[in-house]
Amino acid sequence: MWNGLKWNGLKGLMATLPRLPRSCLLCSQPGADLLCPGCEFDLPYLARHDHQCLTCALPLSVDSRYCGYCLQAPPDFERCRVLGIYDYPLDHLVHAFKYRHKLASGRALSGLLAGLLRAEREEEGEETWPELLVPVPMHWTRRLKRGFNQTELLAHDLGRALSLPVLSRVARRPQPTRAQQGLTRTARIHNLSHAFSLNPRTEKRLAGRRVALIDDVVTTTSTVRALSRLIREAGARSVEVWALARTPESPQAHQSTRCTR
Repeated sequence: MWNGLKWNGLKGLMATLPRLPRSCLLCSQPGADLLCPGCEFDLPYLARHDHQCLTCALPLSVDSRYCGYCLQAPPDFERCRVLGIYDYPLDHLVHAFKYRHKLASGRALSGLLAGLLRAEREEEGEETWPELLVPVPMHWTRRLKRGFNQTELLAHDLGRALSLPVLSRVARRPQPTRAQQGLTRTARIHNLSHAFSLNPRTEKRLAGRRVALIDDVVTTTSTVRALSRLIREAGARSVEVWALARTPESPQAHQSTRCTR
């Protein structure tokens, strides 16, 4: 009986939620559904940047098709599709999603990314598009501390929006590593040495498939390079990277542009 009372109380609370006032996540304008039109328009969309690397989506200051790093050390993924540049207010929303448990920020951004991807899929055709989503894994200790894996939530949002299956447990992170934030490219690569593995019971589902690797922010590409290599070695036909944001090249990243794969 007590469980029934609790459930009835929960249903009553849920019934009131649609009537609660909504406001923009950024400017608090009332009546907005997650983001108001003005704040949504002001996001630093990558498509507005004149030049970007066709492989890793790095914003470029010159008219070039590829960045120096992708030319020198081509990754195992074919391209990177991202919503925008990791700058305000996109960085604010991503940070709120990851570190402050603001899941509404994640839903807002995943919805925008899904809309972008849907439009590109309609333009390019489904024949060469990814047919399977794999989120970047998180070590269990970090997941326990944070309470969730943001890339897994993002992958499931995109999967529902685009009608694509998600393999949440195929990629694993058995080794705890230092946080990647603030590390140079060389340090990130060293930090990720042997950090990832594939689940031998599910990796066979990657064979012959076109895979999209889901991440929140692509910085030096070290994480997605390491994972895309494993996925290709498992027999995947191709790998793309889908992410919410791409950071501009930082001075620290230039400390090493040599391939240390």
